[in-house]
Amino acid sequence: MRLPSPGIRTGRDLAQFATIAIVQRARTAIAAGLGLTALAGLVWFGVAIASDPVPSTAPIDAPLGPIAQAVARGQHLRIDGPRGPVHVWIPANYHADTGATILYLHGYYDNVDTAWTGHQLPEQFAASALNAVFVAPEAPVSNRSGVNYPDLGELLRLVEEKAAVPRGAALTVAMGHSGAFRTLESWLDEPLLDQIVMIDAMYGDEDKIVAWYKASPAHRLIMVGEDTILGAEGIAQKLPEAFTIDRFPPTYDLFPAEARTSRLVYLRAQFSHMALVMEGIVMPSVMRLLPVERLVDGPWKLPMGPLTPGPDAAMVTDDAGLAGSGSAN
Repeated sequence: MRLPSPGIRTGRDLAQFATIAIVQRARTAIAAGLGLTALAGLVWFGVAIASDPVPSTAPIDAPLGPIAQAVARGQHLRIDGPRGPVHVWIPANYHADTGATILYLHGYYDNVDTAWTGHQLPEQFAASALNAVFVAPEAPVSNRSGVNYPDLGELLRLVEEKAAVPRGAALTVAMGHSGAFRTLESWLDEPLLDQIVMIDAMYGDEDKIVAWYKASPAHRLIMVGEDTILGAEGIAQKLPEAFTIDRFPPTYDLFPAEARTSRLVYLRAQFSHMALVMEGIVMPSVMRLLPVERLVDGPWKLPMGPLTPGPDAAMVTDDAGLAGSGSAN
C-alpha cells in the first residue's frame, strides 16, 4: 500500500485517520476502565484481608513461667524520692530476721525506670532467689549528672518509711554497673555497707576501693571485668588474696567453692559490657555468691540464661490474687 505524501491528505485519508483515532480513544478508555476496576478490586481485597482477624499463635491464658510467677507474687513499689525515683522489690516470702538489703545502681545512658524494665531487674532479682529487699535508686545518667543519692543511710531510711517493711539488716550490699562507680565511691565511708559488687564498674579510683576493702575484715568485694579489665586487674594485683576466675561459669553449679567464701573475688567475663546486666546470667549468679539465705520457693533451680519477659510487676493488681504493686510519694 502506498502511503500519501507528507502534508497531503485526501478525504478518504482523513476519514481513515478519524476512525483510527476514535478506535484508539475507545481502546484507551476501555483499558483505563478495566485498570481502575482491577485496582479497585485489589484495594477491596487488601482491605478485606487487613480487616480479617489474624489468628494468634499464643495460647490463651498461657501460664506464667517460674520467674514471672515469682515477680508477680512479690511486692513492687516505685517511690518518688527527693532526687529521683527509687524502685523496691520484695519477694513474697521475705522475712527480715535473716534478710539482706541489696542495692543495684544502673550505669550511664539509662535511668532507673528504663533499667528496671529494659534490664528486667525484678526478674533478675527473683532469679537470685535471695531473702532480701532489693532497691534500685536513680543514679547518674552521664558524667555531667550529679550523684542522686550520695547518702546511703538517708536512702535506706526513705525505703523503710515508704515501703513500710523492715529492711534486711543481716547484710547490706551495693551492686553497680558501669557509671555506677561514682555512687559507689560516695558510699565508701558508710558503716552500713558490708559488701560491694562491681559489674564492669572499675572506672574510678582503685586506691579508694582498696582502702575500703582493707578498712574492715568484714568488707567483701566482688568484681566482674570486661571493659574495665585493666582497673580490675590493678586491684587484683594490689590484693594478692584475690580469687580469680578466668571465665564466667555458664551455670551457678560450676562456680568454685572459693568463689562463695573468698573476701575478694575477681571474674574475667567473656560477655559484652551491656550483656553483663541484661542476659540473666551474670547478675543472678553473682548475687548467689552473697552469704544470704535462699528462699525455698524461689526459682533458684532454674538454669541461668536469657529471661523471658514477664508482666511488669507494677501492672499486677490484687484482683489477680497476687501481692500487687504501687507507688509512693
